[in-house]
Amino acid sequence: MTHLSALVFIFGTTTKKSSSSLLTFLPLILIAVGGYFFFIRPQQRKQQAARAGQTSAYEVGDEVQTIGGVIGTILEINGDRYTLLTGRTEADGNLDGPQPTRIVFIRQAIARKVERIVDVVDDTDSSIIDDDDDDDGSGGKDGKRKRS
Repeated sequence: MTHLSALVFIFGTTTKKSSSSLLTFLPLILIAVGGYFFFIRPQQRKQQAARAGQTSAYEVGDEVQTIGGVIGTILEINGDRYTLLTGRTEADGNLDGPQPTRIVFIRQAIARKVERIVDVVDDTDSSIIDDDDDDDGSGGKDGKRKRS
């Protein structure tokens, strides 16, 4: 009988240890499951919604900004590759400022569409100022100041 009671004692203690170790890890498992549903799952839904919003493809001629800050106009689209023209050219084809460059980006590198900025041309010449009276001693005979 002593052997039988010893075996019962051994099996009884091993089952208690396994249930107590399960109870020890149960709070950690609940925290992990709760973290998944409170943190990871909502972020996945936001990413899916963002991807669904990105399906509105950009068109040729749109001005876009990349994730690196490069701003350019889309010249052509080949699958997920977008060719952008950066820099500026004048209407007559002459280069003004930086030379235009063609750069190829993948779709994921394009961050957003930007609104075009219309260049404002200043037609006034501020170096010549007309005066109505000639008694200020400016020295001009028709009322214009001399350039210095």
